[in-house]
Amino acid sequence: MALHGTTLTAAGADRVRAGHPQVPLSDLAPGPALDPGRPVRLFSTVGEPLAAGVADPENELLRIWADADALTDTRAFDAAFFRARVSQALALRQTLGLADGVSAYRLINGEGDGLSGLSADIYGPYVVATALSRGLTGHARSLADAALAVFADAGLPLLGGVIKARLKAQAAGPERAERAKDQIIGQTPPEKLIVRENDVPYEVHLRGGINVGLFSDMRQHRAGLHRFVRGRRVLNTFAYTGALSLAAARAGAASVVSVDLAAGPLRWARENFRLSAIDPEGPAFRWESTDVFRFLDGEAGRDGRYDVIILDPPTVSGAGPSSWAAKRDYPELIAAACALLPDAGGHLWVSANNHRGTSVLKHIDAGLALAKRRGAILELGGLPPDFPTPTNWPAARYLEVCQLRVGER
Repeated sequence: MALHGTTLTAAGADRVRAGHPQVPLSDLAPGPALDPGRPVRLFSTVGEPLAAGVADPENELLRIWADADALTDTRAFDAAFFRARVSQALALRQTLGLADGVSAYRLINGEGDGLSGLSADIYGPYVVATALSRGLTGHARSLADAALAVFADAGLPLLGGVIKARLKAQAAGPERAERAKDQIIGQTPPEKLIVRENDVPYEVHLRGGINVGLFSDMRQHRAGLHRFVRGRRVLNTFAYTGALSLAAARAGAASVVSVDLAAGPLRWARENFRLSAIDPEGPAFRWESTDVFRFLDGEAGRDGRYDVIILDPPTVSGAGPSSWAAKRDYPELIAAACALLPDAGGHLWVSANNHRGTSVLKHIDAGLALAKRRGAILELGGLPPDFPTPTNWPAARYLEVCQLRVGER
């Protein structure tokens, strides 16, 4: 598809010159609407070529992918462009020791790898390419095709790929149905695939939902959990497929209780335990399929106590008897967790996605105030190195994980 020329407002031109990887459509001079995924060359009001990118009207954005002189009308984000991007990205992941054919890691991280609106994750011998709108799915397929070609040239196993579209949260009806229709290239991945992270096996499901069962952005935080849990009573809330529960169990926690509203992910979590030769039905482990707040209230009523409590909730959720929004409910969650820590004090593992919400430290301040307890930050971390982000685009650095020592009651 040939590049379409369009003019930016003065404010939009300033944003592009500052290196922003995306600009709002309101920064365009008046003109015809741009088709989703359309390659665009951007000009200043005096005709100066500034950048090239793609239109993403579903998210009301223009996504910047290249300098103005990097492309021509006959080379508008073609196969060679995507292969170059993937080659650069793979070189970093090889340096990190991740490209081994069995591990799970991020290959393309949106803006950090020059492809705003796209991501690609490697799960053993398969790639999952995700677009942040339906209009970008064609480019996601080009990205997956490029990954297969580049990995073959590098002598690395990559058998096939899955292309997904992550639509805006308010999408409903036919849009949600469309989101579930993955595209497959190359060999179709099995329904259940075993991958490794720091030599720990996990089961992932690459087809169907957006979330495959393992979040690679938490890799370093799972690996570091052993410093806080050995010999201690651990409660993992919003446990999902139990990756953090497994990390605690492998590290020698005295007991691990895993709570999630959905029973399906907890069954999946038990399978992850079995993959590590740990009996999930052993006396040290407990599985509770219930609302987290209801569980915390019940434990407080029976004077339950935990030395380490993991709080890793979604940003928003409409599931279950009541809706959840981190911006509104997180302080209350932290206060409820503090009520289950020993009187002498304990440890909270607190995560937040600040891309659409509040900083984790603000949540913690508000929660400790409700609990009438003091805390000390032991560690504040974020994304691992396979999730690079531009220095001038802090919105891409979405993950915050805080290790918090909570003082005596």
